[in-house]
Amino acid sequence: MVMLEIDRLRAGYTRAESVLKGLDFSMDEGEFIGVVGPNGSGKSTLLRAITNVLKFWSGDMRLKEEHITTLSREQIARSIAVVPQDTYISFPYSVGEVVLMGRNPYLSRFENYDKKDKKIAKRCMKMTSTLKFKDKRINELSGGEIQRVIVARALTQNPDLLLLDEATSHLDIGHKKDIMDTVKKLNENRGLSVISVHHNLNLAARYCEKILIMDDGMDHSFGAPEKVLTRSNIKAVYGIDAEIHRHPVDGNLYVTTLDERVNEEMKEKKVHVVCGGGSSSSLFKRLIEDGYEVTAGVLNVMDSDLEKAKNFDIRCVTEAPFSPISEESFEKNLKMIKEADVIVLTDFPIGEGNIKNLEAIKQGIKDQKLILIERKNIENRDYTEEGKGTKLYDEIIEEKKRRSDIQILKRPEEVLEYI
Repeated sequence: MVMLEIDRLRAGYTRAESVLKGLDFSMDEGEFIGVVGPNGSGKSTLLRAITNVLKFWSGDMRLKEEHITTLSREQIARSIAVVPQDTYISFPYSVGEVVLMGRNPYLSRFENYDKKDKKIAKRCMKMTSTLKFKDKRINELSGGEIQRVIVARALTQNPDLLLLDEATSHLDIGHKKDIMDTVKKLNENRGLSVISVHHNLNLAARYCEKILIMDDGMDHSFGAPEKVLTRSNIKAVYGIDAEIHRHPVDGNLYVTTLDERVNEEMKEKKVHVVCGGGSSSSLFKRLIEDGYEVTAGVLNVMDSDLEKAKNFDIRCVTEAPFSPISEESFEKNLKMIKEADVIVLTDFPIGEGNIKNLEAIKQGIKDQKLILIERKNIENRDYTEEGKGTKLYDEIIEEKKRRSDIQILKRPEEVLEYI
């Protein structure tokens, strides 16, 4: 059965200027569709139109063959649930209370939650691993935990269609994966239909069976990731050159960009940053603004530090999402280390998958200055077997201390003082 059908939809915030300009696409029950496109292409506007929050003035939209304009707000809320990018809850409700709010569309004005409502809420908290937070105040949780609670609340509505509006955009890679894995499991095991808006093409390629690329309020391309995520489509819509790869383990597509900035006023020193998991903080911005030529690696596609680096067109060595560093990436990183004047090693978590970053530093660093950022001791972020990461890290420090060209800092902001 067709879950959602959109036909020549035109909508916007003023009649003088349409945001959606004749959009066409449809989805079957149980499909997982990703919506991508540049800022201003109409992605969030599409979700507002689907929930009938934003009225459209031409075209048609049907939800399970019912014209959406004929459905009441309660009917829409019982069929469609939304997880927004940001959720602000000012009152310190408990997690259990927040999740129960998902049952509101099924209550009359003065009706209270009954045993059935609480049973559904408990089941949804179990599915999203939030039951352990049930009695905590919502404002006591981290951003990733709050977002899982909001997913639980949405599922408590018992929807046919779940809409994610860039619901993981502010989260680190671990929380992104947790939430998307949860939604994907519900899609596969329970037949939940999902439309997920992304600014990250790789997240869409990994989880969505079809992708809609929007451009200027229209459907530029729609279909399976391998049909849609092409160099020509990405160039046409985003204006950048890209390479399309296959993940070596699961075969999923992932995209890396090729554009690099040429700064004619760069200083002579080259700085290579070895980081990951958000540990670069504001370091990239400070180095670029101060005129240094900056490189980085090895970073997995979808790592938040890679996204930061790309914001400044920093040349990076990349690896497939959630994959260990390959020999090819190791060699590229080693080459960048040897070419750099200064190496900055941040305090990222070290595991079996990225220990080759330390091996590359040990092998490649000679006369270059090494700057370590140590907000967290290595022992507290070493997840390798038998402390291999700590041993390698200590060996690098001892070698550099003998040459007196090492600086250990507590704050990334101090790096510029020591280059």
